[in-house]
Amino acid sequence: MVITSRNNPLVRRVLALREKKFRRAAGEYVVEGLKSVREAAACGAHIRLLVRAERVPPQGIACDGELVVSDGVFDKISEEVTPQGVLAVVAMPPCTPAPPQGLSVLLDGVADPGNMGTVLRTANAAGYADVYLRGCTDPFAPKVVRASMGGLFRVRLHIGDDAALAAALAGVPLVCADMAGENAFRFAPPPRFCLVIGNEANGVTAEVRAACAHTVRVPMLGGCESLNAGVSAGILMYLLRAEHFRGA
Repeated sequence: MVITSRNNPLVRRVLALREKKFRRAAGEYVVEGLKSVREAAACGAHIRLLVRAERVPPQGIACDGELVVSDGVFDKISEEVTPQGVLAVVAMPPCTPAPPQGLSVLLDGVADPGNMGTVLRTANAAGYADVYLRGCTDPFAPKVVRASMGGLFRVRLHIGDDAALAAALAGVPLVCADMAGENAFRFAPPPRFCLVIGNEANGVTAEVRAACAHTVRVPMLGGCESLNAGVSAGILMYLLRAEHFRGA
């Protein structure tokens, strides 16, 4: 059966997930686009509901249930400029803070969804498997999901209060990114560390800065005052483990 009304309960469920409070209450979020949905499934994400437009044939993606809607209804629930006709309602993974398994990143107040998505994507590419979030934008918001380009499914997220995050990172040296720090190109990082990236406007908070063992900066030429948080994070993630990639 093809659903032709936006008032269908399942359609309303998808629409509600545009808002953070409903995502948190339901413990689920939306992934849109065939490639992204397939990546989520391949990474073991639990797909609770697969929604496809009637113009799209069955995709053979494992899910708890499937909903076929008219092309018009899909275009209404989609947040893409050019909808592909496939989206999934995915269960949020557990995000209780736990110790990192290797190198990690702590985002301290990162507010821009594009920056958040960029960091998640780069963390996956550079081998930082654990990402800790302190007072950040929602990592399951649609803009973050899109910007992460699958990185969201491949890193472990840790979200909690200061006490929980501090306990999870106990004994792990924190390396703060700040313009007052040591030139990152001359810095010799410890074997195990957590890179700290601060808020776009205000940088790393005083509370987190006080817990950092090291502070590094990306040197800049040409009178540039600062770099985008996502760009800075990407440069530092690769630079701080350059030895690993020299033989790649």
